[in-house]
Order: sequence, then C-alpha cells, then structure tokens
Amino acid sequence: MKSILVSGAVAALLAGPVLADDTADALAQLRQDLDALKAKNERLEAEVEYLKSNASAERKEGAERTVAVDALKSTVSKFAWSGDFRYRNETVETAPNHTTPEHARNRDRLRLRFGVTAKVNDTVKARVQLSTVNSGDDSPRSTNQTEGDAWNRKAIGIDLAYVDWKPHALFNLQLGKHPQPWVRTASYFWDGDLTPEGAALKFARGPLFGGLFYDWLSERDNNTTPALRNDAKLLGAQIGMKPQIGPVSFTGAIAYFQVTNVQDQIASATPLSGAAAGSTCAINTAFSGSTNGNTTYDDNGATAGGCARLLSDFKPINVLLQADFKLGTLPVTLFADYTKNSGAEVNPTAGSKLDTALAFGFTLNKASAPKSWEIGYVYQKTEKDAIFGQFVDSDFGGGVTDTRGSVVKAAWVPAANWTLNGTYFINTRFNDAGSTATTDLDYKRLQLDLNFKF
Repeated sequence: MKSILVSGAVAALLAGPVLADDTADALAQLRQDLDALKAKNERLEAEVEYLKSNASAERKEGAERTVAVDALKSTVSKFAWSGDFRYRNETVETAPNHTTPEHARNRDRLRLRFGVTAKVNDTVKARVQLSTVNSGDDSPRSTNQTEGDAWNRKAIGIDLAYVDWKPHALFNLQLGKHPQPWVRTASYFWDGDLTPEGAALKFARGPLFGGLFYDWLSERDNNTTPALRNDAKLLGAQIGMKPQIGPVSFTGAIAYFQVTNVQDQIASATPLSGAAAGSTCAINTAFSGSTNGNTTYDDNGATAGGCARLLSDFKPINVLLQADFKLGTLPVTLFADYTKNSGAEVNPTAGSKLDTALAFGFTLNKASAPKSWEIGYVYQKTEKDAIFGQFVDSDFGGGVTDTRGSVVKAAWVPAANWTLNGTYFINTRFNDAGSTATTDLDYKRLQLDLNFKF
C-alpha cells in the first residue's frame, strides 16, 4: 500500500509541469479569442452607430421632403388655372346703303384667354385673366385678332382682374375688372366680351337672387372745361327668382340700369357735314368712337353743321323669363327678354320714342359631353334708343341698335374639351324711320368656330 502511494505521488509530481504548460496555452488562446471578439464587437458597434446616424439623417431628409411636398401641394391647391382658344372663319355680307352694292368679307380670326383664380383666404379669391384684344385695341366688345396683317405679333390685354369677397354665405362682393354680374339670357342685348370695371354686390338665398352694380364707363378730368369733367357710370340693380315648379326650372328677373352723364355728350369725333373747316369734336370716351345706332342731334343746328350729341338718356328696365325642362331625354331652354328705356326722348324723324327691345328663342339639347350636340334659335328686335349702343352685341346686325332678325346656332362636341360651333345671323339694319341711312338693309354673318378648353 505504501509503495502504491509513493508511486502516485511521484507520477503527480512528474505530470505537474505538463498541466501547467497546457493551462497557460489555453489561457493565452482564450485571451486572444476575447481580444478578437472585443475588436469585432467594437466594429459592430461602430457599424450600428453609423447605420443609426444614417437612418436618422434619412428620416430627417424624408421628413423635410414631406414638409416641402406638403407645402408645394398647399401652394398649388390655392391656384386654379383655366383657358380657351378659339379659331374662327367668318363671312360677313352687308350693304352700307341702297346705292352701294352688297359685298362680302371673309376672314379668319383667333381668340386666346388664359387665367388663374387664387385662394387668398377662406373668404377671398382673386382672379386674373389675359386675352387677345381686337385688332387695333379700340373695342371693349371684341377679343378677336384678325389674321393676315403681315404676320405681326398679336396683342394681349388684361381681360379680368378682380377680387371676390364672400363675407357671408348669402353675399359676395366683386371689385375690379370683373365678369358681367347680372343674370342674362341668350339674347344679344349685351355683348359677351364686355367686362365691367367697378363693383358688384350679389345676393343669393334659396331661389331668390339679386345684385347691385356700380361700374365706371368714362372717367374724365379737365382743368379748363367743366363740361368735360362729367364722369359716365353704369349703375344698376337686379332682383329675381329661380323656382322649381314640377319638372320645370324657371328663372325670372327684373333689372334697372342707368348710364349717367351721356345724354347731350359728344358721341362722334367726326364733325358733321357742313361744319366749318378745321372743326373738331371732343368725343366723350364713353362712346368708344361711335354712337352704334343711338339717335344724335347736331349741336349747331340742322343746317350749321357741328358735333353729333346723344339725344336720349339711358335708364332701361329689363325683364327676362327663362324655362328649363326636358323633352323626353333632351334638355330644352326657352326664354324671352324685354327692355324699355325710360330715358328715351322722342325721335324727331319718327315722331315717337324708339325705346323698346325684344328677344326670344330656344335651345334644344346641350353640347357638353363628347359626341353631344345642340341647336338653337333667337329672334331679336332692338329700336334705336332702347339700349345704350356701346353695350349691344357686336355681331348681331353689325353691333348697332336699330336692328332686327334671326340667329340660328348649332354645336357639336367631337371630343372632350373641343367644340365645333356654327352661328348664322340673318338680320336687317336701319329699320326705324329715324335712321339717317336708307332703311331695311340686309346683314348676314356666318361664323364657324373651333373651340378648345384647357
């Protein structure tokens, strides 16, 4: 037994150095592995920090892009753009008097309008619209440019520039160069290109509507001649209703207008026949160069020859009625329009007042969706002093009062936002006994239009 213990002790003593060497090697290897793991961990931590930093930057950049896009969307949503282009071929057949043969004029014309409506705040909008102006820029009743003038540049003007303030659900106020604010029919009492300049307060509640109008026509200032300081304005009011009675929607309205400071004003810049050599006539700019059919008188007497002055005042009362309904599946519009000028004077040649205008007509179907169509008809008669000549449509009868006749219209939509229109005016001019021209002269005008909206 003693010898066995001695042998075990001897073996342990001999194995001790070997075990110590193995443990040292293992510890060294362990330290090496730990150092490698620590280095790898540090690298991973650095990569994580890098990724976290980049992710934060990307999130920040993404957030900034989102804010920028939202701001852009908000800005863009404040603006609504619109425009249209019209190409027209027009033939006009007219006879100035019975001693001059009837002649025809054919021309191509173009019109461009482009505008934007901006939301100022929750109650205010502003609109600006540019358009071509008539050749010569001398007529507020036309935005057409006639082609064929040595390929010159076509003029552009401000067609609309106004704010529309709606402080209450029932009212809105327009200030500036604004659209015609009164309710109209398809008659030709007003030229559609006229854009009044001033203020219009409009009211609407249920079927009831109305408006008050205050617009400048001719602002004049003269330091030496008081008679040349009279400002001409258009004042007016309208009230009406749009009731629904069964399947028929009615529109009825009565309006009163007054054109101030035009009676007895010089209405033509050209001296009358018989005027002394070198005579001049300081025209009131309210007349835009012509009386357009209204009765005038010689301010120096019938034989002396002087300047043509407007005979009548203009205080027209207008009554209109329109009915909209369906004939089967086709929409139909019927209308009647009547105007009487309470400020008209007795025409010296006719021996009576030439103070009334009447129009009526219809439209069948509506050219709106692609492949849709419509047709229409209007009859109108306008006596010399029923309507202020600067306001009447420039196409019917050549843009003058003292006219009567028919208008036939048709339209077809070949594709979205594209309409083909045809309008044929079959009129006579100078029908009243007070006209200075030979009576009942034929006037025909054919318009073929391509209209594009964008």
